[in-house]
Amino acid sequence: MSNVVKLTTRNKAAARDRALVALLQGEVIIVAAEHGYFYLCDAFNHVAVNRLHELRGDQPGTAAQVLIGKVNAVSGLAANFDSDWQKVVNAFWPGLLTVQLAPQSALSWDLGDGRELPEFAVRVPNREFLLSLLAKSGPLAAASASLAGQPPIRDLRFVTADPDEEVLMVDEGVLPEGPASTVLRRPKEDGPIQAVRIGAIALDELQEVLPTISAVKP
Repeated sequence: MSNVVKLTTRNKAAARDRALVALLQGEVIIVAAEHGYFYLCDAFNHVAVNRLHELRGDQPGTAAQVLIGKVNAVSGLAANFDSDWQKVVNAFWPGLLTVQLAPQSALSWDLGDGRELPEFAVRVPNREFLLSLLAKSGPLAAASASLAGQPPIRDLRFVTADPDEEVLMVDEGVLPEGPASTVLRRPKEDGPIQAVRIGAIALDELQEVLPTISAVKP
């Protein structure tokens, strides 16, 4: 059976500490982001990341995204984080903005792609409990707690957990519906940043911060 901790105003610190212990022990946990529950694990624990993908039924080569707790944490992970990126993330983090960046070559992680993909996806989520956890845990590999290809799960009652393994779930109730994150990347190292998916943040909002951003035509 899965462990479920119902989050209340009184047990936030205890729930965070319990989740942190689970992460440090190499476990996969389930925690709420803005509009869906996520599988989370230590981004640098290869066994845990593999387990995350197994729980979702991901295809081989699928990379998890990365969640961090502070804007300045990205500079230690990414190799191409310049002033343009800094302007954009300063404006929209924490929040529903995902950026795809080249990883530092010295990183010892494998997000599920065998370190073959040239980019990883990262953001700072806007969720109080999750941010408090990230402040203690460091970077976490993350993927929707739904099965691969299925919509986000907003109610823990619909999470399909492995019956032979306990998965710590932090229950924040039924989450509100909402848009997906907007996704940005830079196709060429010296080229402009492009929006490859428009979600919660509109193109004109992005261009108010960085006028050179354009949207990729479908």
